[in-house]
Amino acid sequence: MNRSQTHSTVVDHGVPVPANEGRTAAICKNESGDCRLVIAARGYVVIVNPNDRSCRQVAFPEQYVDYPFASYSSENGMFYTGAGYMFMVLDPFAGAFVDYAKPGLPGEIIGFSFTEDRDGKIYCASYPLCRLMKYDPGTKTLKVIGKLDPEEKYPFNLAIDQYGWLYAGIGTERITIAAFDLQLSQAQSLFPESGRVKGRGKVHLGEDGHVYGVLDVESEISAQQWFLLEQGKKIPVHADEVSRSSYSGAGFGAVHRSFPYPWILLEQSLSEKQVILQDESSGQTFTISLSYETDGADLSPLAAGPDGYVYGTSNHPLHFYRYDPHTNLVENYGGKMIENGGGGNICAYAVQGSLLVGAAYAGGHVHRIDTSRPFQIEWTEERNPKQISSCEEIHRPRCALAHPDGVHVIFGGYGGYGTVGGGLYILNVESGEDWLLTNDQLVRYHSTMCLVPLANGDILCGTSVEAPGGGKPKEAEARLYRLDWRTRQVIYSEVPIPGTTEIALMEIDHNGLVHAFTAEMYFVYDPQTRAVIHTREIGALGRIVRNGLVKDDASRIYGVRSRSIFRIDTDSFELIQLSTLATNITAGLALLDGRLYFASGKRLHSFDITAGK
Repeated sequence: MNRSQTHSTVVDHGVPVPANEGRTAAICKNESGDCRLVIAARGYVVIVNPNDRSCRQVAFPEQYVDYPFASYSSENGMFYTGAGYMFMVLDPFAGAFVDYAKPGLPGEIIGFSFTEDRDGKIYCASYPLCRLMKYDPGTKTLKVIGKLDPEEKYPFNLAIDQYGWLYAGIGTERITIAAFDLQLSQAQSLFPESGRVKGRGKVHLGEDGHVYGVLDVESEISAQQWFLLEQGKKIPVHADEVSRSSYSGAGFGAVHRSFPYPWILLEQSLSEKQVILQDESSGQTFTISLSYETDGADLSPLAAGPDGYVYGTSNHPLHFYRYDPHTNLVENYGGKMIENGGGGNICAYAVQGSLLVGAAYAGGHVHRIDTSRPFQIEWTEERNPKQISSCEEIHRPRCALAHPDGVHVIFGGYGGYGTVGGGLYILNVESGEDWLLTNDQLVRYHSTMCLVPLANGDILCGTSVEAPGGGKPKEAEARLYRLDWRTRQVIYSEVPIPGTTEIALMEIDHNGLVHAFTAEMYFVYDPQTRAVIHTREIGALGRIVRNGLVKDDASRIYGVRSRSIFRIDTDSFELIQLSTLATNITAGLALLDGRLYFASGKRLHSFDITAGK
């Protein structure tokens, strides 16, 4: 729990989530048979010694801070990882980084996947250009040796066969398995263009020394057909013939290699600050507590609950917290409070009655939080908060709306990895009945970023043409579209501001006019005449802030940009600046008892709006 500190009209409520997310992990064993578990996080690693149950935090070289995505335990016990533009080699037994390199590839993430050849050379791939790099531990040199795919962004995993061919699982829009001839430094796709659909290619080195691969697609086209990969060719095999990978777990919970007998790793969680091991010989389990220094986790969009509390989650890891304005206390409920939370965050909230309903990345998981009942997660049927559905069409949620009918909530956002365009998810919070409007039923190749209700119950929606999950945008300009609430059909769509790719925020005033924001512009739209009646460039106020608009009970509209807090004069269309902040605002926005609550990185702040009048 954190108490607040007041500075003039701005209150700093502290760091709600003093925890970090483990992004990748590996178990390293040296020639003596000694073992270490290494968990890599943003800016550091934690080395766990199972023998004395101790842990040690080691900062990245040069105090560099960025997110790692993958790691590798080499045959000689070294730990390899990458973060941002830095490639790193850790000796987990000495507790120190012994080498690092910066290849000088602006905008690329180094170390998105790893493998090792028979001579102990390490190979890693980068995102988003799918470059392949080779590291020689003897000479401590890292160099780019080729490209795995000319267009795709995600090299999910790597493996090398006994003949010196390297294979890469590629995704997400046009998946394949690439075969790379290490002698000629040439890559080729093992699948024809017609078979390259949405999903991800997967490869791994089996315990039998052979490489196996599969195309993991969302449709049933491949029916999970596995292949033996040898000498640049694919040979179909039955799933029962596939030897097990040395990786266990999935996503950021993946671990390379396993402990030798008798230890079994049951759980490793930097977020929950514990590692749980089992002694297979006795069946006993023991927990190793993890301690590390942290400035906390970044905060995601906030919500004003119907019970007078401020609610929110952190982002990587997802911890659920609540702030009490009356006691000035923040309570962190941890990562297990939200089902399937993991490394995501609840991005958008809507309130109907006593229910706070939120949609979470990754996966479009919809959670119902009943603020009239105590929180409990022990009993499935009575669980609160409770996940009630998942919707891949809003894999990355961006907006939510409580419909004026008092029973429905609507969510929009980006679709899943490799897709271009998202859907809308509609839920009746009383009956539980729900509807999914797919991208083809809305505006094709667009994702919905913001929603406002019109006087007759129709919904006006603002879109983005971006495709952050690896897809390639197919439209150039963001649109407004009107959804008929009765028929659930799009009545019209149009481009209000030529040249802009996203309409990020909207709110409707007491006159029925819609106030909207793009990255650089504020504009006012009249849905009756379908005309833009006012525009103004506002880049000087800072960047767009997610969930950065809110309306009070008197229909006054308040907003934040990254450096400003303002109120909209809905008669003159003036943006009345209430405060300019030295620190960046990164997520908004809840309004309770005359205070605006917002996030600045890892810290929760609030501002007294009455002081600006």
